[in-house]
Amino acid sequence: MSHTPTRTLVVDAARESSFRPLNGVGGIPGPADGYPQFPDMTPLWREAGVTVVRSFDWVSRLDTRDNPTSLFPEWSADPDDPASYNFAATDLWVEAVHAIGAEVMFTVASSIPQNKLPAEDVEVYGRVVEHIVRHYSQGWAGGPAKPVRIYEFGDQPDFGPLHFAGRPEEFYAMYRAFCAAVQRVDPTLTVGGPATAFPLEADAPYREGFLAFVRENDLPLDFFSFLWFTDGSRDPLDYRYVARELRALLDRHGFTDTDLTLSYWNYLAVPSSTAPAAEKGAFQAATAIYLQDTVIDHAFFFRADSGRDPHYGFVDPGGVGDVDGRPDERSRALALAGRALTGRRLAVSGGDESGLAVAAGREGDTVRVLVANYVAPDSALAPRDEDRFAFRIPIGEQRIELGLTLPPQRPDLASAGAESVRIEVQNLPWTDATVHATITSLDGVVDGPRAVAVSGAGTVHMDIALAPQTVFLLELTA
Repeated sequence: MSHTPTRTLVVDAARESSFRPLNGVGGIPGPADGYPQFPDMTPLWREAGVTVVRSFDWVSRLDTRDNPTSLFPEWSADPDDPASYNFAATDLWVEAVHAIGAEVMFTVASSIPQNKLPAEDVEVYGRVVEHIVRHYSQGWAGGPAKPVRIYEFGDQPDFGPLHFAGRPEEFYAMYRAFCAAVQRVDPTLTVGGPATAFPLEADAPYREGFLAFVRENDLPLDFFSFLWFTDGSRDPLDYRYVARELRALLDRHGFTDTDLTLSYWNYLAVPSSTAPAAEKGAFQAATAIYLQDTVIDHAFFFRADSGRDPHYGFVDPGGVGDVDGRPDERSRALALAGRALTGRRLAVSGGDESGLAVAAGREGDTVRVLVANYVAPDSALAPRDEDRFAFRIPIGEQRIELGLTLPPQRPDLASAGAESVRIEVQNLPWTDATVHATITSLDGVVDGPRAVAVSGAGTVHMDIALAPQTVFLLELTA
């Protein structure tokens, strides 16, 4: 793509459509029993307009072996007795999410790395799952007032020996027991899985194998979940490619009505991966915009918290803000994208697929234009020998070697070199008027509000500088 220092972005305020509801997150909402060091993230989540939170973290896990912190601490206990369960910490988690007006997607999986084993007795396991679902969906044993409606089974069962240390057939049997348990409570609840970690590995047990088992046993699969991080590509359009591949896979297997759920997404996930916070923030905002034009039905940014990891003992590169909760470019990107991608979507042109992403929306008397200028690092532009990414995960003294298939490398990932944008908003309803313009940047600087004239034709022009790895939100208010 040719170097164009100034790019014209045209917003048509008369052409409206809907935003895809992709504003989910995963992470720890705040301090929990035994984990006082986690900062309270709910003000940020509220500012970002988070609509749904995936529950899988350190206070909401069902181990298949005895563990005092698990939802069912002792497997010799009576599954029908409320006293056999350990709901307190998870209840606080769920209430914190409900308090900001968001829904919960409740994930049923073991705590890792301590417990990765399959259930010893699948029938008992199903009865335990049933009571957990009754607690969170119907208030059994003092469950929350607002019911949880979405249940996911599994968390990266294909992630080497780290997340599931059983055979695929044992995982499938647990999914069947999970589905039966949920349906005994309420057949209208939403179920899915398996949160596959490596979604481009063909003929794999947790892709084709899992789908074949679900089909052969006539089990429900309201959504198929997967995750994707871009350590190996640094390309925000990976999500479009991976989603197309999975949509085609589901359709070929007859799952045309099954939604596609991106359970985790972020720039980096491997502990040794690094990038400046501004680069991560620009990627986050660009990806949130590009996700709108994919076949993904639901998406969860991970991790919308400080990144502290009490199990693995490191700070996850996917966190936002610093470890004490103070905001940085990553948390601001989450908030700006959440504010912008709401209301009615407006048609916009002039962006590209090299990292200059733009979206516009209208909510009441406010028109918003979100612009991200993500510039991929040089390492991502060097020609690859193959479309594979190998990496190492440190677990205590162990070093686990893993690898995954990448989407083909895109030459368009190279930055087109925009240094400024001219924003032209057309067909505003406020003709021959003055609107207030406010520009909020990734570094936290707010410019405005200042008066801007609207022409008789309902048009506003604004010229704004655009450095690499920046994001800004322009808000025009009548």
